[in-house]
Amino acid sequence: MVRILLLLLVLLKLPVYGQDMKSLENKLHHLSQQREKWSHSQEEKSYDSLARYNKELELLILKFTANNPKTLSHKFDKTKVGLDMLTSTDGLFRIYTWNTLEGGTMQYFKSVYQYNAAGKVYSMRSDTPEEDNGCLFMEINDLTLAGKRYYLSTSISVGSSALYYYQAKVFSIENGKLNPNAKLIKTKSGIKNVIGYEVDLSSSSNRDRKDGIEPRDYMKLQYDRENKTILIPLINADGRVTKSKIKYQLKGQYFEKI
Repeated sequence: MVRILLLLLVLLKLPVYGQDMKSLENKLHHLSQQREKWSHSQEEKSYDSLARYNKELELLILKFTANNPKTLSHKFDKTKVGLDMLTSTDGLFRIYTWNTLEGGTMQYFKSVYQYNAAGKVYSMRSDTPEEDNGCLFMEINDLTLAGKRYYLSTSISVGSSALYYYQAKVFSIENGKLNPNAKLIKTKSGIKNVIGYEVDLSSSSNRDRKDGIEPRDYMKLQYDRENKTILIPLINADGRVTKSKIKYQLKGQYFEKI
């Protein structure tokens, strides 16, 4: 009898979860449509309206990610909700990112981090400073060192149609909290949380080159999962993007240049 009652309770909850997710996706879709509408509007109030809907979107994401554990694994329709989502392989960490559409050639991004600590789900705003234009996260890679779980993310910031900033950043979940400043990258100046570089395609060294190399083909930051190596393009002092790579491989406790 007890088993039957438990089964009934589970079955009763399933439709509610489905309805909640559908309602949430509808709200996200509405905000996505409103943001798109105001980003193309020529009305005087368009910028304020776009900023308002971006704020509403951020607050909604923070609310539902902190109060509904199922959202951490839910497969949202990216096109419908207007969000980019990356989830760690272990299912304990997810990043939600969206283009605010408030920029022109310089693009502005907002992000929310969601994570599971000791069976409870939390969320927090991105640790990107308010004055920065944010970044689009491209990957999350899981790492385990000395029994501790880390996450190596890669991202891109867009300063213009020709100016980009790539970054590898480390996260960890420890003591029941997400640590966005975990340090695993060993450089000449010390142990770092991030490593990054700028690419300026408008510089004469890239714009006027005659070697047949297209800088866009070699400028991206990559992560070799098999060899646990961060691959960064070698950029000359004059800003020229080359085919060569600078490599930081995980050795012992840190990523070190090899």
